[in-house]
Amino acid sequence: MKQPFVKERTLKDKIWSWFESSRPWVHRFARVGYTSKGIVYVLIGILALIMSTGKHPNEASSNGALYTIAQQPFGPLLLILLSIGLSAYAFWQLVRAVFDPECVNHSWKRWFSRLSYLFIAGTYIAMCISALRILFRARAESSDKTYQTLSAQMLSQPFGQLLIAIGGLVFGIIGIIFLYKAFSHRFKRDLKKNEMNKKEWRWSGYIGTFGMAARGIVFMIIAFFLVRTAILADPDETKGLDGALLELASQPFGPVLLAIVSLGFISYGIFMFASAKYRRLDS
Repeated sequence: MKQPFVKERTLKDKIWSWFESSRPWVHRFARVGYTSKGIVYVLIGILALIMSTGKHPNEASSNGALYTIAQQPFGPLLLILLSIGLSAYAFWQLVRAVFDPECVNHSWKRWFSRLSYLFIAGTYIAMCISALRILFRARAESSDKTYQTLSAQMLSQPFGQLLIAIGGLVFGIIGIIFLYKAFSHRFKRDLKKNEMNKKEWRWSGYIGTFGMAARGIVFMIIAFFLVRTAILADPDETKGLDGALLELASQPFGPVLLAIVSLGFISYGIFMFASAKYRRLDS
């Protein structure tokens, strides 16, 4: 008797089968990641708010937030736990890049989104590495110094100025996207409205809008300095998060503007806490 044809499972099929069976644990890991991201942004916002009073400049960055945690009672333990959480967020971005669990509909948008998830994963992996360095050295470098070192290395390469300019344009586009999401309220589509009460739904819109607008403004400031670095071929022109906030503080009514952006970062962190509980993690 002729045996029915059985299709052999490919590696892709096996990986997808693993993802489907592990989905509940992957989602729990992702929610831990959103919580950890929220903690970092709340701390950055608090440090920036302190900076707006003229105290402790150059500390309002992710490294500054991690260093602040390390200085607290049980700081090393807290830093280890936060590193695990941030690695969880990086892992979730890799899952989104590989499996597309949220099912972005348009093909071009799907691939653009996947590239952005890989970039975000790399950013948070770097943050985890920074946390481990701080854990063993009890020292934090400003984001300005980090970016200036990278800029100097890139400027020494062929087409380095062009690559930095492209990086600046990418930061600018991301900033515009954040502003668009903030004022169009598109980010609310990712939340489970049916599991939230009216007050939670309303306030998630307020804090999400405020937080994303603050992020968008800071990204555009960083983009401006990256493009300026490319034009002048001067790595000292490059600004990280702390440099962008200091630049904001140097403007007319700077301390007030910095305080507003600082509150926006705190709001974004709180919105990440809401995302940890209510975000849709699949289509």
